[in-house]
Amino acid sequence: MLSLWLLPLLAGVAGQSAHPAPSPIVGTWKTGCMPIGRNGRHGLITTLTATPMTLSAVSQVYAHSNCDTPTIRTTFRARIAKTGANGAAIDLDHVVDAIEMTVDAPDVIAVYNQPGSGCGFGGGWQQGQPRAVDGRTCAPFPFPVRGTRLFERVWVEGTTLRLGSFPIVWANTSPERRPTNPGGMIFERVGS
Repeated sequence: MLSLWLLPLLAGVAGQSAHPAPSPIVGTWKTGCMPIGRNGRHGLITTLTATPMTLSAVSQVYAHSNCDTPTIRTTFRARIAKTGANGAAIDLDHVVDAIEMTVDAPDVIAVYNQPGSGCGFGGGWQQGQPRAVDGRTCAPFPFPVRGTRLFERVWVEGTTLRLGSFPIVWANTSPERRPTNPGGMIFERVGS
């Protein structure tokens, strides 16, 4: 489900300037309510936060396309490994620290605790209790394992931000898999 990545204040990495300029993507960014799932029956809101050295994201899935009833939440945390300008975009390498899912609705717990469901755990889901899902497939997303380096690209225009792969694609595990175009999710700046 989810996933996430923004850029820090990093001109000082690898022997560059000792006084980095502020990055345009450090801060908090949020999508509007977006329809997802079969025929757009569910809703999704994702919030991304970037500090000078870390990325985090929370993607909340809702029962309906108007984002009314929370069902499943995915939390992502990563460390910034490297950044750099690339034309109108910013290349962003980050290393996965954690991916966790939390089930917020009893009816979803019942589904996730069925055999062959729930990210392959075989049961044990409890309401409000996060579970580490890095390295697991949580339909339809095969999440990377902790410590995996992801090669992302970010585009910022004014108060909007777009990522090339997050949170849909998690296979950008080598430089040649770095996205070349902005993804479809549009994030608006909501905090600095």
